[in-house]
Amino acid sequence: MAIRLAENRYGKHRVRVSKVRRPRQAASNTERHEFVEYAVDVELEGDFDESYTGGDNRHVVATDTCKNTVYVLAKDHPLDTGESFGAAIAEHFVGRYDHVGRACVAVTETVWSRLNDSPHGFAARDRATPTARVELTRGESPVVSAGIEHLIIAKTTESGFVDFHQDEYRTLADTDDRILATELSATWTYRPGDRDYAASRERVTGALLARFLDHYSRSVQETLYFMGEAALGACPEALRISLTMPNKHHLLADMAPFGRENENEVFVATDEPFGYISATVSNE
Repeated sequence: MAIRLAENRYGKHRVRVSKVRRPRQAASNTERHEFVEYAVDVELEGDFDESYTGGDNRHVVATDTCKNTVYVLAKDHPLDTGESFGAAIAEHFVGRYDHVGRACVAVTETVWSRLNDSPHGFAARDRATPTARVELTRGESPVVSAGIEHLIIAKTTESGFVDFHQDEYRTLADTDDRILATELSATWTYRPGDRDYAASRERVTGALLARFLDHYSRSVQETLYFMGEAALGACPEALRISLTMPNKHHLLADMAPFGRENENEVFVATDEPFGYISATVSNE
């Protein structure tokens, strides 16, 4: 009985790519965008035995190269379906590299639906969770709070971040056009008394989402405050609202090494590290 390498495969997993499809028929704040996000797994099989058994890497297409390939192909592909994009990736690897005998590509989509019929506002609602909490102390009125967690929302323009503090540790450049995406969690506390909680929740949630969309965002901090202010205005029976809005970064993919321009079209979608922004807005 001999010990041998029976089979092998390698590649890159969780290559998260997002793309803003723009018709380029109107100004950026009125044109109707499409927003697509995929997580791509690439696995290659072929003539790679020597990299395992002999330390010979000459046939190894680096996993970093696999990642870069996904972003470059996303530039030219409409990202209309995961099936067609996956096929394009697989065909690239098998067609480009003679020693690749098989390419397996898995594509998982984050489904962004249009938010309030906005031309550039979107929501991924599948994880959103309504919450409620009641605290009752003997002899006192109940304290009722309601909320929503994990509501992922984004707008593909009408957001920037400039003129923030400059020191020797800053590397982030000013930008006046970026994707603003966040995972909104909000909790609001009601004044004592009976009310239609379902109607109150609808007003608060509606105000939060409408305010997210209706202005040019100069920072997540400013937008968070505007949203809290709008929620309390729409629901006077709420005493205060606490919001957290961590950034869901979509970073512009660097196409320069491949001789391509990236005009705010293809992005690297990432969760970590993330900016964490929170505040409480009060109407007491």
